[in-house]
Parts: sequence; C-alpha cells; structure tokens
Amino acid sequence: MNAGLRFGLALSCWLLASPAAGMATLYSDATLTYWSRITPQDIRRVHHESLLPALEAEERAQLAGVELAFPLRCPVPASEPFCYYQQTLVDGRRQVVMSVASLRLFGDLALSMAWLQLEGLSIETPGQYLAMLRHRRSESFPEGRYPPPMEALGVPDEVRERTEVMELYGKIFTSSVVFVLLHELGHALHRHPGYGPEVSREAARRHEAEADDFALDVMARLAYPPLGMSVFFTLLAHWEPNRWHFADEAAYRAHLAEATHPLTSDRLRGLASTLAGHSDAFARAEPDFVAARERILGVAEEIGRLAGFMDDRDIQEGIVRLGRATDPAVLQPRRAGEPVVDRATPDGVRPFEGTFLGKLGDVSGELPVRLVLERQGSRVQGVFTYGLGLGHLEGEVQAGRLHFGWTLGLEQGLGVLEVTSGDGRLHGSWGRERSTDDGGYWELWREEAH
Repeated sequence: MNAGLRFGLALSCWLLASPAAGMATLYSDATLTYWSRITPQDIRRVHHESLLPALEAEERAQLAGVELAFPLRCPVPASEPFCYYQQTLVDGRRQVVMSVASLRLFGDLALSMAWLQLEGLSIETPGQYLAMLRHRRSESFPEGRYPPPMEALGVPDEVRERTEVMELYGKIFTSSVVFVLLHELGHALHRHPGYGPEVSREAARRHEAEADDFALDVMARLAYPPLGMSVFFTLLAHWEPNRWHFADEAAYRAHLAEATHPLTSDRLRGLASTLAGHSDAFARAEPDFVAARERILGVAEEIGRLAGFMDDRDIQEGIVRLGRATDPAVLQPRRAGEPVVDRATPDGVRPFEGTFLGKLGDVSGELPVRLVLERQGSRVQGVFTYGLGLGHLEGEVQAGRLHFGWTLGLEQGLGVLEVTSGDGRLHGSWGRERSTDDGGYWELWREEAH
C-alpha cells in the first residue's frame, strides 16, 4: 500500500484507460460557456498588450498570423486536463489551442492552493485530487461523475471575496498561463512539427527545451517572475504518465512518441537551470531585489526537486496508489501532518472498537497505519489511512476474531484480526479478492488518549 506494498495493484502497464470520458463531465457546458467569456479575453489582452510588444521584430514577424483558439473542451479529448498545444491546420493557418476546461481546472486548483496556503493547511490535496482523476474512473463516484475540485477540496464558496487569496491566486494562475502560452508560441516560432513516430525522442526533448527557453526568455525581458511554475508542474507531475507506469522502456518510448508535451526529469532540470540563470532579470523590477531573487531561486529549486521526484520509482508508484485509493473524504482541508481520519470518540473498551495505530505490511515492506473502528454488537465497521489514501472495512466478530472485507479505491479483499492476549493489541492478515492472507499483515495497538 506504499511504493513497496502491492495491495493488489499491478504496475506492469499504464493502469487505466484515459479518463477523458469522465473529464468531459467535470464541468457543465453552462459553466464553461460562462468562463469562456472571461478567461480567453484576459489571455488575449495579456498577449496583445504585454507579450507581443516584448518580442523582437523578427520574432513578431515569424509569429504573425498565429491565432489563439479557446474551445470549450479539448478537440483531442485525451489531452484534458492539460490541453495546451500548437498546430498547423490543413489550410496553413497556425493556432495555439488552450481549452477552457483545462484552464478552468487549473484555475480552480490554483485558487484552492492559494486558500490552503494562506489558511496554514496542507497543500498536498490538490495534487492528490488530480491523481484521483487520473487513476479512478468517474463511474466509481456518485452519479458517475467526478466531484468538482473546489467542492472536493472543501474550499468555501466565499473564497473569491478574500483579497489576499485572490492576489496569491492571480500570481499562481497568471504566471503559469503566461508561461504555457509563451511555450506554445515558442513551438510555433521554431516551426516544431509536433510529436509522433517520425519525431525522435531526442528531437522531442530538444523541441521542449527550445520552447521552454523562449518562454522564460520573454518573461525575463518583461521582468515577470513565473512564480506559479512550481505549482503548475507539481500538478502536471501528478497527472503525466511516468516511466514507472509502463512495463518496460519500449512501452514508455511508445508513449513518448505520441505525447504532445512529454514531462521528463531532463526537461525539469533544464527548466530549473534556466530559471535560476535568469533570476536577476526576473527580480530586477521588484522593490526588494534580493528577496525577489531568492523567491525565484526557490521556485527553481522546487522544480529541480520535482526532477528527482520523476526519477524516483517508489514515489511514482506511490502516486498511482495515491490516486486509486483516494476517496473525497481524504481531500477535506487539514493541517499538515493531521490524521486523515478522526479518533473514535470515546475509545471503546471492547475488542475491535476504538482508535488504533500500527503497521500494515507485506513481503516488500511496511507502513504506519491508523485504524478507527466502530462496533455495534458483533458488527464492526471502520476506516484506515496509511498516508496514501483512505480504505474502508466492514465485518463481524465471530469466536473472538474479526472477519472483514476491505476496499481501497477499486481494490478489495478480505482479512482477519484477533486480539493479542493480555495487552489488547490486534494482529492479523489481509488478502486480495477472496483471500484473507495472501497480501500481508496488520500489527495494531490502541492510540493513547491525548
């Protein structure tokens, strides 16, 4: 149930089919139509009033006639929710495409991130929400639809009325969207052909680096620090397929051949290096140059850490488990380090009742786990959390042993717990599907009241 605990997940291939069909129901047409009258106009204004004047004459000439297109939903459904690309149409016209649905989801997640940060709450849940969208099918949720991000993350309706939240949101969202737009214009400037079997992996990497460099160079000319980049790429890393999601290198290369914007650790390291190298230019217009430069270097450092994150097999496999195990209850606001599930109140004095801490393991390792059990007669139900998601169990006490079934996202199985004589501890086993013991073990003790 962590990077080493399998709990029924096989990571020998990309685990789920594209969730594109489910993504189509995340926002209604009415919602997207409303935002299509606001966000595209704002982006066009920034493009015309700020970005074009910052281009050199030759750059403006090469980008003349490039259109900005904002369809409600992505013309390439599998590209949601990061539908940003440039294309050349059959009539020769060139376009940068940014779907309103992708912009809206990133906007909602950026706003959630701003509110959580200013409230001193854990900022991990937006990424966890995105991992849930990637790795769970919409049919597993009520009415067959993913929960909207702001609702799932517990962000209050009145958040848009708070000036400090909106200011931080603006820095995250606007700087990220400007970077993405300039990146796509960079592809158009260099006449990159897109991706496919005819484009080598090396060429794809070079094209991404050239587009990234162009975007950061123009933002440096404007002294516009891309402070939202670390948020954008952190969210993208929770979505983008990684090498460890595929059976072998050949399967991963096949994915990269079709990917419109492959996110690799090499690309992230290049971004971090370029960002750090431009730190003085980004900071030069800020009232406190030293503090502004430190902020830019901090963003570069965060993106550099993401590169290691992308290379870490345990972390990448953990994200898949995170997504598949996530229930909306896990996403509710909480302080960093705060337990996902509450203590059973009051703690029961009977076996198989109350709040327990312990270890959940299999042959490859173990993780700390927290288990909360409620008991009515011989019937027991509960929830457990181990840091990567929330699981449920329900069972019955028979002859001094708790026989239960468990669910964790789309996974399920059986298990048995019994009381260790004399000290009230619990120990037992868990298994997959119809087995009670082919998965691993539990070792639990009562959480002391604080």
